[in-house]
Amino acid sequence: MQLDYFVLERAGPSNYPLLEWDALYWGFGKPQPVAIKEPVRLRLGDPVPRKPVMVDHHSLPEPVISTRLKEVLEPLELFGVQFVPADVKVREGEVLRYWLVHVYNEISCLDRQQAKFTTLPSGRIFDFDRLVLDEKVLGEIPLERRRVFILAEWRSAYLFHRSIVEKVLALQPEGLRFFRVDEWSDSAGFRP
Repeated sequence: MQLDYFVLERAGPSNYPLLEWDALYWGFGKPQPVAIKEPVRLRLGDPVPRKPVMVDHHSLPEPVISTRLKEVLEPLELFGVQFVPADVKVREGEVLRYWLVHVYNEISCLDRQQAKFTTLPSGRIFDFDRLVLDEKVLGEIPLERRRVFILAEWRSAYLFHRSIVEKVLALQPEGLRFFRVDEWSDSAGFRP
């Protein structure tokens, strides 16, 4: 079961920009839907590439995806996932519509005995060398409630079930990579 899960990471050359908030919004750090009446405003994050290339996935670090990816994912009615419209200011006078993927489906399923990680003095996880999911915990949750989730123990890990990964990769998207859980560490995004 663990091998059916993949961690989403950004990919691509340095001209695929990171994103950052252009205004403050509350509620995105909580495991619940957000009530937003207008698109959130984002901008290119520092360092801004000289010639930025906008692709299908950018990192906020929350996933921010293109409309074509959203059109594949939204009809799947993913439990605990909300697609929030996001206007990304690329340069003065140029704003593109993207979608912030707000995943509020948190699952506490880290196998603390098998995983390899470092903690801070507070007990919070600082980094991962090896991620191992507790298959017993996952097995008790119906698949439709765990196709996409964030790891409650480390909210930076966005996990996608193989069935979702296959649908996304069928589009041949740019700007993202999926790492199978047993091949992922928090440095995976820096691998070629």
